[in-house]
Amino acid sequence: MSREAYDFGRVELFDVEAIGQPGRRRFRLFARGRGRTASLWIEREQLQTLVDALDQLVAQLSGGDVLRPLLQPQAADALSAPADFPSSPDIEFQIGELSLGFDERNNLLALLATPIEVVEEEGAMRARRSREPGFAARFTREQARTLSQHIQGILASGRPRCSYCGAPLGPEPHICPKRNGHHPIEVE
Repeated sequence: MSREAYDFGRVELFDVEAIGQPGRRRFRLFARGRGRTASLWIEREQLQTLVDALDQLVAQLSGGDVLRPLLQPQAADALSAPADFPSSPDIEFQIGELSLGFDERNNLLALLATPIEVVEEEGAMRARRSREPGFAARFTREQARTLSQHIQGILASGRPRCSYCGAPLGPEPHICPKRNGHHPIEVE
């Protein structure tokens, strides 16, 4: 695939949304650049890693500390793609790997996403990271701060997490492996 096919350059729109109810949500990054659109489906753990990396990189670039002003969970529920964002974007895939960097020449952050592809190996279907990149974009520090705030709001609006092991808590009692299964934790 040629670089032009996946490189969106400096994007004018780069944000995140959660679709569905906590415990059954799907997450996606959406972008618009160079007249094209992309929907990148992402796992919750990948979102957490992305926001940590974004905050760390922005802090490193500004010589400051990581500051995380959280959106209220109610505000996070309202985050969604703009009304004019197409239901069938030009690029759409499940993210297998993300890379974050900094373009010093243009003073922009850079993100590269590689898709997961499903292949048949020895008669079985398997998922693996593609050898080809699927999406590349550059964005400003302000866009990174906004994206970070939106991701934090979305993550905060999900199911509560066990304070010992970090697993999501549901309506059933949680047998925490860090507590050796003793004293089940229930959501109040």
